[in-house]
Amino acid sequence: MKVRKLIEEESGRIVDIEERKEVINIKHNEIYKSIIHYFEKKRPYCNPDFTASQLASAINSNVSYISKAIKINNDMNFNTFVNVYRINMVKIMFDNGDHKRYTMKYIYLTCGFKYQSTFNKVFKQIVGMTPTEYVKIIEEQN
Repeated sequence: MKVRKLIEEESGRIVDIEERKEVINIKHNEIYKSIIHYFEKKRPYCNPDFTASQLASAINSNVSYISKAIKINNDMNFNTFVNVYRINMVKIMFDNGDHKRYTMKYIYLTCGFKYQSTFNKVFKQIVGMTPTEYVKIIEEQN
């Protein structure tokens, strides 16, 4: 016979631990969907000063739930999550040939990076090559 794990909530109500975990996971998934929707609709990551607190306020949640939802669904922290969106936007701009029309500085500032050194470091961490190497490959393919 399987022994059920029970806990007492603050309200004094006894609940099954597995049921409570499931409810919490559903809540985190809902928050994650809200985050994705907000990011795709509003592109807040283009603001270099965008914070988890601002996101929490925008989607009526809190920083703890946001961090947990991102960790559960993407196995990364908030800053990495934001930087992935920024780098994806940079790659889209490169792929569209924007590097021929605009300076690298304009591109990284537009995508939410304040400093070129941070942009270069994050780009290499996420993509596996420098922005210059990426652009060179695009040029060779065209």
